[in-house]
Amino acid sequence: MQIHLIFYAILEDKISAEPISFEVKKNCTAEDLIDLLSQKYPHASAILKSTRLALEDEYVGKKTVLKDGEEYCLIPPVSGG
Repeated sequence: MQIHLIFYAILEDKISAEPISFEVKKNCTAEDLIDLLSQKYPHASAILKSTRLALEDEYVGKKTVLKDGEEYCLIPPVSGG
């Protein structure tokens, strides 16, 4: 199944500033996706381990099954002042 990914903050530099399409297996969870991305982009794996996935402005849990055709945002940890 095909999902669409948008990367924010440092992940834009490490992976892509443009949205990408990514092929995953049926019943892929958010946690599975992070593992797959960590394998594909090992230079970003440390950041990906603490990255959250969001769908339609809501964070999804690690065990959430991803839906075909949906657009997910990958949001790394941020700090503010």
